[in-house]
Amino acid sequence: MEFTKQQLIGLSGGVVLLLGIFLPVMSVPIMGSVSVFSSGRVDGYVLLGLAIVSLILAFINNLKALRITGGAALLMVVFSFIYILFKLNSLKSDVADKLKDNPFGGMAEAMMNTVQIQYGWVFLFVGSLLLVYAALAKPEATALTGQTDQNPQRATHPKATTNTKLVSDDMFSHNAGVRVEQAQPSVNSEYKLCPFCAEQIRLAAIKCRHCGSMVEE
Repeated sequence: MEFTKQQLIGLSGGVVLLLGIFLPVMSVPIMGSVSVFSSGRVDGYVLLGLAIVSLILAFINNLKALRITGGAALLMVVFSFIYILFKLNSLKSDVADKLKDNPFGGMAEAMMNTVQIQYGWVFLFVGSLLLVYAALAKPEATALTGQTDQNPQRATHPKATTNTKLVSDDMFSHNAGVRVEQAQPSVNSEYKLCPFCAEQIRLAAIKCRHCGSMVEE
C-alpha cells in the first residue's frame, strides 16, 4: 500500500502528537516531571483521542477530516500552554505576597522558580501543526494530471515522423523511376549495346570500337 505525501505528513503529525502527550511538559519540585496525560486533566484524554483518530483518518486517506481533529488538537494545546503559564505566574506572585515577611519565604520562592516548562510542548505543537498542514495542503494530483495530458501531444510526433518518412519514400521512388526511365537510351534497330562499355555498336560487329572488347555474335 502506497501513501501519498499528505498521508505521510498526517501520520507523522499523529505520531508526534501522541508522543507529546506522554512526554514531560512541566517539571515540579518533589513531584518531578509531569506530562499532559499524567496530570489527570481532561484535556490529556481528549488529546489522546484526537491523536488516535487523526492516525486512523490519515491511514484511510480521509484528510479533510484532519481539519477538525488537527484544528481541535492545536486549539487545545495552545489553550493548555497559555493556561499553565498563567497559573505559574499567578502562583509565584501569590507565594511572594503570602510569604513576604516569612523567614522561609525565600526558600519557597526558590522552589517555585525551579518549576520549568519541558520539551513535551514542542512535540504537541509540531504534531498539531503537521495535522493541520496535511489537511490544508494541496494534493499533487494536479501535477500528475498535467503530465498525463502532455503525453498524447508527445505521442503524436512519432506518427508525424512516420508519415513524413512514407511520403518522402514515395516521392523518392517516383523520382527514381522517372530517372531510370529517362536514363535508358533509345537503341536503334541497326545497333546493339556493348556488354562491356554499354556503348552502341553495329549488330554485325564482333569487336567494340569503343573499348576494344570482343563481342560474341
